[in-house]
Formats: sequence, structure tokens, C-alpha cells
Amino acid sequence: MEGRIIKYYREKAKLTQKEIVQGICSITHLSKIEREITEYSSEIITLLCKRLKINMGEEKTKYHAFEKQMEELQHHIILQNDQEIVRLKEALERNPLKDMPDFYASYSLTFARYYLYIGNLEKANEYIKKIDQGNLSLSIFEENFLKHNLGIYYFLTGRNKDCIRVLTNIDHEVYHQNEYYYHLAVAHYVINQNVQSYYYGEIAASYFHKTMNVHRIIDAETLLLVQLNAKSIANYTEIKERYEALFRLCDACGSIARKAKAYHNFAYDLHKRGMYEKSHHYYLQALSLVDESDVIYCMFLENLIGNAYHGNTLNNKELMIEVERGMELLQKNTHALPKFHFQFYYLLLSEQKIQAFQLIEEKILPYYKESGDTLMIEKYERLLFYFYAENGKTKEALSLAKNLIPPSTLV
Repeated sequence: MEGRIIKYYREKAKLTQKEIVQGICSITHLSKIEREITEYSSEIITLLCKRLKINMGEEKTKYHAFEKQMEELQHHIILQNDQEIVRLKEALERNPLKDMPDFYASYSLTFARYYLYIGNLEKANEYIKKIDQGNLSLSIFEENFLKHNLGIYYFLTGRNKDCIRVLTNIDHEVYHQNEYYYHLAVAHYVINQNVQSYYYGEIAASYFHKTMNVHRIIDAETLLLVQLNAKSIANYTEIKERYEALFRLCDACGSIARKAKAYHNFAYDLHKRGMYEKSHHYYLQALSLVDESDVIYCMFLENLIGNAYHGNTLNNKELMIEVERGMELLQKNTHALPKFHFQFYYLLLSEQKIQAFQLIEEKILPYYKESGDTLMIEKYERLLFYFYAENGKTKEALSLAKNLIPPSTLV
């Protein structure tokens, strides 16, 4: 790396090769040193460093330290250790070696991963494009790191099939940041491929256990529990015990946000079992742990309303209060959750049932079909199916039934 360090500081000082070789060596020899295609004496390096006012030993130490800091930032992003993430990110930004050509690709990829982690997709895409469209010569690790970043970006922008395509092309023999299996699992879950999701979720869970990553163990275990009930109702006692263990794990590591999601998911499981009163209790527990300004609060509230509507855990007056509160929250907050979530129940409770299901046909289903969210598509198609069946729209009901019934059950 000595030649590359010489070249970096020479160009930083805006000196030509001719200007720094006088009395030391020929321009040709310096050129070969900088390109690392020749042998050279330590004396020449010492003289060149003296002219550039640098110490090669110190610079090599800084070089390796910068590499190490990037690796540590990547590691702490996987751990989701926010305090260390901020410290390392700021240290890397202050380091002048970030402008060294050696680090251009790895620095851009590391910061792409950082901005994906904090949800700044625009900034993340800028860094990804620098690499993806830069015709750079990448190491094998960098090629796979780019695929990992692209996969996360595609998932966060709703391109789940592209996410799966890119992540499955990662070479797991050389790329050992196996967090990507979790992203694969989630992408498969969103497009309703539950077998694949569970398979990759187990690999991710094993990786998080091996690396003692408690927060991500919770994430993986939460996903696996959701998968167990994706298509059929699993043993209640087993599921209840696993969720209670998950609640305790969240308490042990102080992860309130994860506990809220675990409460919510258990509530949804109970709802599917027709245990509406217990489901209502856990939805309330989930809501109590989330700020009203958070988009996830509105999602939890909408599911509580759906459970209360179907299970009669609230009367119509109480339900309408919650629906109007949800609509008010959506108007007040700037997040992008569609307004029709609460409008649907508002119309139902206002005895405008036909208009409510027209809303599904005209706005809700087109929205989710465009985003590719198969879970929400299935949810609303199922509601529409029962509406068609109850109102004698046999043709429309049969058309939807083809989507709701797995092809294997029709053989």
C-alpha cells in the first residue's frame, strides 16, 4: 500500500511526480511505485515521505485503522447499536482517508448501508449509484456488499421480487454478513411465500444466536412466529409460551419497540383464532408502548378496530370514537399511511356498507396491488369475497376465490 499512500498525499498536496522525485529517483520509477508494479528500496520511500511531510509507519497504521472502523460500523449496524453507529459514522466522516481511491467503494457501500438503516432512502441511493454505475473494480466482498445494499433498498421501496432476486445471488461462501438472510425472509413473507420465509428466517435466527445479537434474535423469532400461523393455526399453548418468552427477552434488553410489535403480532394471532377479547387486550398493550405520532401506532389502531368490529369487543359508539381518532391522527401526522384505512370502517359504522366495499374495489386493492403487498391484498380480497357472497355476486366471488384458495388444494 506504500505506493498508493505516496500517490494519495502527492495528489492531495497538488504536486506532480516531477516535483517530488528531484534528487530521489526517476519519474518512471515513481510511477511504477505508485502503481505497485516494481520493487523499491526503503530509502526511496523514506525520502519521498520526507518531501511529502508524512511518516509512512503512521500512515499505514491510519490506513488499517480506517479499514477497521468501516468494518466496525457495518458490524454495529447489524447489532443496531445506535450509540456506536453515530460515533463511528462521525469518526469516518472526519477522517481525510475517506477521499483515498482505495476506500472509495468500501466507504460508499458502508454509508449506503448506514442510510438504509436510518431510513434515508434518497441518500442511500446516491451512494449505491456511485458504485453501481461507476464501472469500478470491486473486490468479491464489495460485489456482495453491493447486492446486500441493493436488496435492502428494493425491499424498502416495495420491490420485493427484485430484493429476492438480488439477495439470492449473494455468494454466501465469501460474504459472511448473514443478516441478509433476514431481509430475504421478510421479502418472501411480504409476497406470501411462507415456506421460503420460514427457511431463511431460521438461517437468520441461527446467525443472530451465534453472534449473540439479542435484538436481532427477537426480530427473527418474531418473524418465525408469524410464519407458524401464516396458513394454518399452530398449537396455541406452544405459540403462547414462545410469545411470552419473547416478551421477557424484550424486557431483558430494554427493547420497547420490539415488545410493542410482539404484542401486536400475538394479538393478531389471537384474532385469527377468534379469541377477540384476549386479542383486544394485547392490541391495547401494543398501543400503550408506541407514540401516537408513529406510523405504526395507526397500523396497530386499525387492527384493533378490525378486531373489535368482528369480535364485538367495543360497541358501535366506542368503535366510531376510535375510527375518528385514527382519521384525526392521519390528518395530523405527515407519514404516508393511506387515509382509506379508517375510512373503510367509518363507512361500515355509518351504515354505508356498499360504499365501504366500493372503497376496497376502487382505492384499497389498486393501491396494494401497485405496491405488491400481497398480505394486505389477501386481507382485503377476503373481506370483498364475503361481501360478494353475502350479496349474491357469485361471479365476482368465484373470481376472488381463485386468488384466495391455494392451487394445490384445487387438484
